[in-house]
Amino acid sequence: MTEIEAKQTEQGLNIRDQILRPRTIISFLISLVILIFIFARQNIPVKEVIDNARNANLLFLVLGFAFYYATFYVRTIRWQQVLNNSGYSSTNDAQLPGTLGLLRIILLSWFANSVLPAKLGDGYRGYLLKRNAKVSFSKTMGTIFAERVADVGVLFTLLLVSGIIAFRTKLPPHFVLLVTLGGTLALASFGILASVKYVSVYVHKILPGRVRPFYSRLEEGILLAFSRRLDRILLLTALIWILESARFWAVTVALGASLTISQVIFLALAASLLTTIPFTPAGFGVVEGAVITVLQWVYVEKSLAGSIALIDRGITYWSVLLVGGLLYLVSGNK
Repeated sequence: MTEIEAKQTEQGLNIRDQILRPRTIISFLISLVILIFIFARQNIPVKEVIDNARNANLLFLVLGFAFYYATFYVRTIRWQQVLNNSGYSSTNDAQLPGTLGLLRIILLSWFANSVLPAKLGDGYRGYLLKRNAKVSFSKTMGTIFAERVADVGVLFTLLLVSGIIAFRTKLPPHFVLLVTLGGTLALASFGILASVKYVSVYVHKILPGRVRPFYSRLEEGILLAFSRRLDRILLLTALIWILESARFWAVTVALGASLTISQVIFLALAASLLTTIPFTPAGFGVVEGAVITVLQWVYVEKSLAGSIALIDRGITYWSVLLVGGLLYLVSGNK
């Protein structure tokens, strides 16, 4: 690891320092304003939302938690494969943490994404692996970017197919906008992947000399990530989104909403898509508003839509703050 990498990873990735920065505080305030605006604009009865939540089926809510936290284990297994493809394994000097160690790092990175804007949790994940395994930060970030490419590609495919099946010829308002957003993210991700592979020689020529080693390792991590067992990586990625959809299904059943499987998949993936936009921490405010709106496309009553959105985000956002926060406090990987 070069001196420039060491400085980059040691600086700017301390969660306690980042939380107190004005941009983080502002992003949370924006999130709260968005959430309040959505409830006020759509005239959602807060009392009924709370009553619905109180009457939710606890068994299915627990099942929703189980489905959601199972995704972290699947993400860990996938990351192990990607890291092995990139040359990090127990057979070399990387000294990667075991499955539980990598799972802890992923949970901490999700916690960081939940309290910080701009997806800084991804950088925090690379930083933690660098500290624990003494590996290249930039190469690790390459593997994380490769994961994001797989995520967005599979997510967009499932979102498009489920949306067409769910709505058929009666496409709701803003459906095209949502699908266009997913398609744009997918095309941008694959475009960057293609540029890394095919125009690398030109990029190296224009980069400053001191940056080239950093970029080379980033490039290496991206390109090697899919060098082996691509079928396994894509299967694990599909399983992640299936589990995310299963979580959302469990929440809707717990609250007594009647949705088709295609509608559940579309809604769950639409929410996941919006968390990829680095505007607020983990899409806080934006996702809740979008889920409430889209639920009403499928004729879910306002108060029930509000209850589903808030309870689902209780699992995917607030529980991560709690679990990840506790893990951060007791972890030596700060």
